[in-house]
This record gives sequence, structure tokens and C-alpha cells, in this order.
Amino acid sequence: MDLDRDLNPQQREAVLHEGSPLLVLAGAGSGKTRALTYRIAHLVLHRGIAPWNILALTFTNKAAEEMRLRVQRLLGMEKPGIWIGTFHAICARILRRHIDRLGYRTNFVIYDASDQSRVVKSCLKRLGEEGKRIRPAAVQSLIEKAKNQAVDPALLVPQNAPMSRALGEVVADYRRHMEEANALDFGDLIFLVLRLFDAFPDIRATYQTRFHSILVDEYQDTNRAQHLLLRKVSSRNAELCVVGDDDQSIYRWRGAEVNNLLDFEKDFPGTRILTLEENYRSTQTILRAADAVARGNPERMEKRLWTLNETGEPVVYMEAPTSDGEAAFVVREIQRLVTEHQVPYRHIGVFFRTNAQSRPFEENCVFSRIPYAVIGSVRYYERAEVKDLLAYLRFLYNPSDTVSLLRIINQPPRGIGPATQAALQAYADRRGECLGKAIEHALENEVPSGASRGKIERFQGLIRKLRRQLEDAVPPEKLLKSVIELTGYRDYLQGKEDGERRLENVDEFVQTAAQFQGMEGDLGGRELLGAFLQRIALVSDIDQYEEKANCVSLMTLHCAKGLEFPIVFLTGMEDGVLPHQRSYTSPEALAEERRLCYVGITRAKKKLFLSRACRRSLYGESRQTAPSPFLASIPPDLIDFDNGSVERDALNSPEPAGYEVGEGDSALDYGESQLDRPPLPPPPAADRGRRFRIGDRITHETLGIGTVRKVEGTGYKEKITVQFAAGKIRKLMARISPVRKVS
Repeated sequence: MDLDRDLNPQQREAVLHEGSPLLVLAGAGSGKTRALTYRIAHLVLHRGIAPWNILALTFTNKAAEEMRLRVQRLLGMEKPGIWIGTFHAICARILRRHIDRLGYRTNFVIYDASDQSRVVKSCLKRLGEEGKRIRPAAVQSLIEKAKNQAVDPALLVPQNAPMSRALGEVVADYRRHMEEANALDFGDLIFLVLRLFDAFPDIRATYQTRFHSILVDEYQDTNRAQHLLLRKVSSRNAELCVVGDDDQSIYRWRGAEVNNLLDFEKDFPGTRILTLEENYRSTQTILRAADAVARGNPERMEKRLWTLNETGEPVVYMEAPTSDGEAAFVVREIQRLVTEHQVPYRHIGVFFRTNAQSRPFEENCVFSRIPYAVIGSVRYYERAEVKDLLAYLRFLYNPSDTVSLLRIINQPPRGIGPATQAALQAYADRRGECLGKAIEHALENEVPSGASRGKIERFQGLIRKLRRQLEDAVPPEKLLKSVIELTGYRDYLQGKEDGERRLENVDEFVQTAAQFQGMEGDLGGRELLGAFLQRIALVSDIDQYEEKANCVSLMTLHCAKGLEFPIVFLTGMEDGVLPHQRSYTSPEALAEERRLCYVGITRAKKKLFLSRACRRSLYGESRQTAPSPFLASIPPDLIDFDNGSVERDALNSPEPAGYEVGEGDSALDYGESQLDRPPLPPPPAADRGRRFRIGDRITHETLGIGTVRKVEGTGYKEKITVQFAAGKIRKLMARISPVRKVS
């Protein structure tokens, strides 16, 4: 390991720093993973820190695995013993050791979003709220938000609202059900570790003593719970190094707080800040375009990326009449790149803002026989046949897992229908037991009777036979094969219309279990099954990406984070799509949309295409669109307008009339328009007596051109909220302000 040869001066500083907390601002493509892995190797090889005294936290399994492999190569050790993993994986590891102190059993299972939804719906039904005022998704959102903020969900239930009491009962019943099932949701993994550390100082001290050096990647994506975890696990003597980029903070919608990065110095006094600005990924043209977009956000930590890479080709901008035409253009361009320039399909990424935009791209790829994969759509482990087999394994591992039991009790169909299941559940509720335990007692007490009794007995016999195999330390692969054989699941699928495809998924799942056994050779039996189930539960969307598969990757911009492609198509560059129209509700949301655009641009290494549709169907209605305001940030000399599809001035067209945003929203630089706007409809009654309407273009003597975003009051009290160029937004009294409409 030669630091002078392998690292640039800033990376080397990050590796060698010691004695105080370190914040590394790492721009896109600046080699942050190299700096992190070399720092870990340096700690072990040159500073004498034992590998098991190092904790490295990431956000995706893909990033953790890449870091693990790099560190192994640098150290020349196959399993050095460093704790490397995602926040959730590391917390699950801690809980496996200590969760019994909180009243759970160590063989807990982890529910995904669909399992969580089943529990919430069951609670609503039990409390008589099913189909009424409370939506299951709203309950899930409240629980997730609370745990991301490290507070008890009961504390976020709104007070004095019509549904407060009912919502509080549902939240309490959800918690009771999860404890009874010995199950955790995703948010519990960090939330319960925080509870563990607060309730048992000895456990907290154990980990504070263990970890002498802590490293965290992608710190801009941490939520409050993760930030608190870092503070609790790090002691005064532990060296702390976090790496992040505020320009790539794009997960606010799931609780991420960019201020964890921006205010890092306040929470960890004495912090040293280093900036990595040399980009190794993209051409100079792509980098200049990305930097111009990022600078549209006023509140950001200063950095200016640069590169020694070639200038590269201009950014290609294209407009199509419709979203189908946009997809057709992208697919034609892919065909040209593949046939004329021999570009492998796997070198091409197509990005969009929302999953709903993928349809025309998929259809055009199918028609043109272009191999593709949609990343982040229906996850492999969410497919029905895989979920069925997983439910068998989970119930064998944790007999209290009612959600899994209800999934498998009549799958494949064995005559135990809804009426029998309801009778068994009612019996369990009367006894105050989980369903799995109550079934044993039900049979002893002649519940249910008749033909159903024999079917339940046969199902119980099947489960007992499979559990004996688990007790005999049969590995997951063989246990899975036994489940398939003893349940007749293969025969069941062969009778389906899409049975062949589903059987392929089953075979792939068996192969996955076999590969896992090879990776965890030192475990066996129940412990190995638990590790296998935990690994599956923590799989993220990005883990579906297979770099070696020769196909075009279609994905949302959120899924694209952490990836890179020689050629990128960033589609849907329209106001209302990117930025999403919901982002106009707050300046923070709008700023994040700009960062999302920046992330998409910086995934490109050699060639970047930007495209939009002039009309798009949104929410069942075809609408005329305007170019994304982010396009106006990119210097025109970087863009190729010579494809005949667009005029240069079209990038500065105004936004569609009718958007109303809240006071204080960040402004967008729309520039001067060379296009005619569609005629405005007659003013509604509320607008009578007003000088201005939402969507009016105005000029101010000192602030220049702007767009009216909000109108309040009439006559003497009329006030307008105006977005001006260069990020300014002002609220003005229409009567006395030096403003006038422009045509």
C-alpha cells in the first residue's frame, strides 16, 4: 500500500488524520471509497488498531460489500474481523446478542413493508376501523417517521383530532402485535438499539470500549436516529471520520436530515474538515453541467469539482411531442450506440423521476428487442412464490410469526379457508396467545371440528417434520428443498399460467440459499437460517443491480445513487416532473429536487443525454409541459441543440400557469421566455378585484423579472408572492410595490 502513489494529496490527508473528529466533504466521483478503505487499512497496518476495534457504517449492502472486499485486498486477510455493514445490519447484529434484555427473543424476524401493512390492516380490522377514516399507509408512515426521529410512535399521534383516539389505539395494537410475534419492522432495528443503550449503560459501554475508530459513509443521508446512534456508540477516545456530500442529499422523504452533515462541527467540537474535489469519473463537460446545477442551491457547503479527464462530448438535449416519443428517441439512440459504436448494453443507464415513467421505455425496449432490467420495481424477494417459501422458513425459525403462518397455512391450498382461519384467530385472541401456539391448544380442545380438524392436523404434522430437520442442523438450502417437496409447491406452480417463470424464481431462490451457506461456513442450523433470513430482510433496491448482466438499466434517480454508467439518459426534464410538482410546497423539498438532478448528471462518465416530453399524461390527464427549470442552470455552450428537436431559447420557457406554492419557497431561474404561453382561463370569482393572478410574469424595478406564485387579499390588501431569478423570493404589497405585468 503506497499512499503517495495511490492517493491524491487530499485523500492522503484524510487517511493520515488523527486526534480529532474528521468530516470529509467528498464530491461525486472523488474517490471517497478509496479514501475510506485506505484509512481502515492504515489504522490496522500502521497505527496498530485491531480490526475488531473498527466500525465502518454504510447505507447499502452493495457499498458495504465493496468496502469489505477492498479492505481485505489491502490487508491481505480473508476475514479481518472489521465490523463493516449498513446501519441496519450492524444494529441487527447487536440486537441478536442483547435484545432479550428488552423482552424479545433473539430469534426475531424482520418484517418488510408488505408484512408491516398486513399487521396494520389486521389491527384496523380487530379494532373495527377497517375501511373507515384511518388509512393503513398513514399508520405505517407515522410509525416510520417516529422511529426515524427516535421517538415513540405514540407521541406523534395528533392530539384533539377526530381520529386521535382511534389512531392511538391502532398504534398501540400494532406494537402489541409485533411484540407478540417477536417481530421487528425496519425502523425498529435502530430504534431498539437506542432504547437498549439508554436502558442498559453496561451494553452501551461495551460497544464504546470496543470501537476505537468509527467511519461513516454517505453521512448526508443519516436521519436523526442514525445520528443519535453515532453519538451514543462513539466515546471520547474513539476517532470519528464521516464522509458525505450535501449536494447528494436526496432522501429527505424517508427522514434523512442534511443538517446532520452541515452542523457536524456543532455536535462534534474540534472537527477538521477536508474536501475532496478532484473527480475521477466524468468528463469536464458533464462535470461543469453538474456543478452549474448544484450551485442553484444557496445553502450548501462550498466545493468546486474539477477533473483531469478529457473535455468530452457536449450534453445532448432533446424534446419529443409526447412521453412515448421521448422513449422512442431514447431507444433509437441506444440502438445507434450499440450498433455503430459497439457500446455494451450494460454501459447504459436510463433514469426517470418516478416509477410511473418506466412504461414507455419498457414497451419500446421490448419492441426493439433490447435487453433491459428495471431496478427497484418489484423486488425479487417480494415476488409471491419467493414470499411464500420465505414465510415457511420464517415460521420454522420463529413459531410466533403470525404473519408468516397466515400466509402459508393454506398455501398451496389445503382446504384451510378464511372461516377456519378466523375461528383459529378468535380462539388465539381469547387465550391471549400467538396463533401458532394457540393452534396446538385448539386441536386439544376440539377447535375446529369436522373436516377442518384433519386438515389442520396434517398441516401441523408437516411443520413438525420440517422443524425436526431444522433441529438436526439442516442448512437453508436443504430445508428449502424439503419445504418445496413436502408441500407439493412445485406441482402447484406447474399448474399456473406463468408457472415456468415462477419455477425459475424458485430455483434461483434455492441457489441463493446454497451460495449463502458457502459464505457463512462457520454457522449451522438455526443460527445459519437466522443469518440467511436477516440478510434477505435487509436487501435494498440497489442490491438488485447486476453489473455483469448485459442489459440496459432502467431506474428512478433515487435508485441510481451509488452507481455509474458510461452513458446516461436523464429523462422527464420537465417542470412538474423534475422538479416534482409536490416539491413546490417547501424550499427544502425544491432544493432536494435540484440535488436529485445533480445526482443523475454525475452518474454519467462519458456521455449524457437530457430529454423531455412536450406533453405528458399525469394523473390521467394529458398536459402541456415546460422544460425543467434546472436546464436553465446549465451553460448553453455545454449543450448540443443541433439534433433538430429543440431550439436553444426553449430551455428558458416559463412554467405552466396554475402552480401555487407556499410562502418562502425557493425561486427558480426561468430566464426570459421566447415561447408563447397557453392562454389563461377566465379569472375565478376569488380573483376578481385583484391586479395579479398566479402565473403572471411581472417586472420589478430592482429585482427584475419574476413569476407570481401566490396571491392573497384584494384591492388595498392585495399581496403577491413572487419568484425572481437567481434564487430570490419576495412577498410584496401590490399597491405600493414598483411592479408591473409583462406581456
